[in-house]
Amino acid sequence: MDKNSVLYQLMDLRLNEVMNEIVMADEEYQAISKKSNEYSERLDAMHLSKEVMDLIDHYVSEQNAIGSRYGVLAYILGFSDCRELLFSPSHFAS
Repeated sequence: MDKNSVLYQLMDLRLNEVMNEIVMADEEYQAISKKSNEYSERLDAMHLSKEVMDLIDHYVSEQNAIGSRYGVLAYILGFSDCRELLFSPSHFAS
């Protein structure tokens, strides 16, 4: 999808601005965040070396990036499917 298109810009706005409001109100998201913070506190209490903490940080960051990118791609796919249904419904007729 063209990153300069109106659809892409709309998706970017929805993901980066409106989504923040949604996650703040979502109980499941908040529970996951709380659990994540508990693990972070436990790691800090272990007083691991900077090298080990950096390795853990890089690993967790990459795992987060994978999940985040998967979510963005799923959103784009769903949005594209909706666009196809609206503008080319004959593609889905049996």
